[in-house]
Amino acid sequence: MAKPIAKSEHAGKTNETPKSLVRCEMKVDQGEWISPDSCAVFLIDEDAKLPEICFEIKSDNEGPYLWSWELQWNALACPQRRDKPRFKQNEVRRFFEKGKFESPSKKWVTNFSDMVIGGTLIVKVKAGTSKFVRKILIKGKEPGQERILSELGNYKSNHPFEAELAVKIFKQETKFLHFFSDGEPLVSFDNGYGVGQATNPIPSYEQVWNWKKHVNYIVTVVIKKKRDLARKYLDVHGNYTKDDLDMETLVFYNGANYHYLIWDKNAKKWMENGDVLCDPEQSNKGWDISKKANKNLTIEQLRKGEGDTPKYTGRCYAEHIKKNQ
Repeated sequence: MAKPIAKSEHAGKTNETPKSLVRCEMKVDQGEWISPDSCAVFLIDEDAKLPEICFEIKSDNEGPYLWSWELQWNALACPQRRDKPRFKQNEVRRFFEKGKFESPSKKWVTNFSDMVIGGTLIVKVKAGTSKFVRKILIKGKEPGQERILSELGNYKSNHPFEAELAVKIFKQETKFLHFFSDGEPLVSFDNGYGVGQATNPIPSYEQVWNWKKHVNYIVTVVIKKKRDLARKYLDVHGNYTKDDLDMETLVFYNGANYHYLIWDKNAKKWMENGDVLCDPEQSNKGWDISKKANKNLTIEQLRKGEGDTPKYTGRCYAEHIKKNQ
């Protein structure tokens, strides 16, 4: 008999419910289970494969048995230093999936409609008048830079420009890390996820947890979209190079405020935007020196707050990548 597949009912949904899932409390457990142990931790491996988790109840009741499951994860932000506790930002997204099925078997090997996702999993079974509940945790192993670069290599034929930029972005954003030291995906204070810190469009549950799906999403969706926006911006005047397009794509990837290139009407060509002075020690921080408060001030003076407040710009993000890679 084929193994029952748990049908997903809420694929890709998120909300902002700020309820922590960090702790696993055994008090939710009900019934006698053969496996797995309560609050056991299972790991998605380095190749983004879901571990085999066998749920089995001990019951004298005859089947069929009504199984249901819910897997959820609260995307709490990570501090810059690893091995520190996560913190709750202003907007906390809760990713979740759930499903149910009927089976003659007292066993179920987890299958979330073939998705590779993690978090807190609660499985329930109804066997006659008896109820069974078990909670476990699913976390992930870090794939490492070599695997990520190898995966990007698979896109060089059909998405050469996007794959090339992804290497630079992954190095800049996370140094090729996808998971935090607690085994859950990286999350920034502004809800950027994973190795590419995907923010907009919001990635799906699996695009956050499955690093291979994440790479695919960054290359084929996010960078492609940002590249299209950059091309539209440059096409207004034309006469630009691939490097120009790459730089503006990086600008849009980081939010598009303050372009790297602006059109010089007199020279009739694209010129580096001189209105922004970037802090060379920061990834995307700079000052608008066209403002009177910032004119003629040095970096040291601007850092001390003698001028206007700094800006976090795509202009400086692109420059930082250009100078440091």
